[in-house]
Amino acid sequence: MSETVIPYMVKPHPVTGIPNGKFGIWLFLASEVMLFGALFSSYVLIRTGMPHWPPEGGLSSEVLNVPLATLNTAVLITSSITMVLAWASCKMGSLPPSLWRSCSWW
Repeated sequence: MSETVIPYMVKPHPVTGIPNGKFGIWLFLASEVMLFGALFSSYVLIRTGMPHWPPEGGLSSEVLNVPLATLNTAVLITSSITMVLAWASCKMGSLPPSLWRSCSWW
């Protein structure tokens, strides 16, 4: 398989003075900070406005399935680890990355 080099040039935008990709990433990060800031602020305002927390009849262990949440967390962490191992094996060329990817898709 021959490697093809894709020619590109990263030039700063004349208005901002930084490349468009870098500006886009910073816009994305700023929007995520605003989104999660609003979510956490809403949670704090709702929580402090309640006279009694947790409300009666809600948020108990009968409603929240803790073993299922633990299993979901373990699956997500395992999937993340196998994807990092697939990326590392691609970079080092040591193991076939399809092995790690197939482990993360079980």
